[in-house]
This record gives sequence, C-alpha cells and structure tokens, in this order.
Amino acid sequence: MLTIKNKSEILFLRLDDILYIQADGNYCNIYLADGGVINTLTYQRAEIARMLEEQLSKDALSRFALLGRSYLINTDYVLRIQPGKQLLTFRVNKFGSTKKISIKATTKALQEIECFIEKKWAIG
Repeated sequence: MLTIKNKSEILFLRLDDILYIQADGNYCNIYLADGGVINTLTYQRAEIARMLEEQLSKDALSRFALLGRSYLINTDYVLRIQPGKQLLTFRVNKFGSTKKISIKATTKALQEIECFIEKKWAIG
C-alpha cells in the first residue's frame, strides 16, 4: 500500500493498481492498471519515488523502476520493450480481457529498464 498525501486528499493505492506514474514538471499523473488516471498530484516524480522508498519493503520496491526523467513504472506489467521504436508496452488483464498500453521513451532509458528487469528475474 502506498499512501500519498497532499493538501486536499489522501490516496491509498495498492501496488498492483499502479501501472505507471508520469511526471510533468511539478505535477504527476498516476495511471492505474484498470485504465483509470489520478490526475495532477502536486508532486514531482522524484518525490513519489522517495515516498515509495520510505513506505515500501525492499521486495515491494523492486517492482518499480525509473524510466527516463518522466516515468516511474511498475515492471510487473511490462510486456515488451522495443528500443528501436522507442516503445515500452504494458500488459493489463482487465475484466477477463487483455489490454496493451504503450508509452514512448528514449532508447537509452529502455535499455536501462531491460537491464533492470533482467537483473530482477535473475535474482528472483
């Protein structure tokens, strides 16, 4: 469970519900595995990453990785990495059907995620 507080609300998010977090300057949007979006939290991606580090066990934290400057992704949902096309695709099972969601990232960021996931599976 991740708890995010701001001036107007407190969010309680299950880790399985978080697909990725996208930063845009001083704000973040949280994209959920069910297709929902929690818009415009007044936090930078680094602040959300710090909250994860403070609140989660090392095992739970190992599910998340930074993707470039804009994204914090839940690696459990990664289906495909295509550095040549600069795409990362998530697989989400929703209501008995599979949905694919893609985001753009730099080739270097995608190669770093590939290494992160390979090390995660080699250890786990």
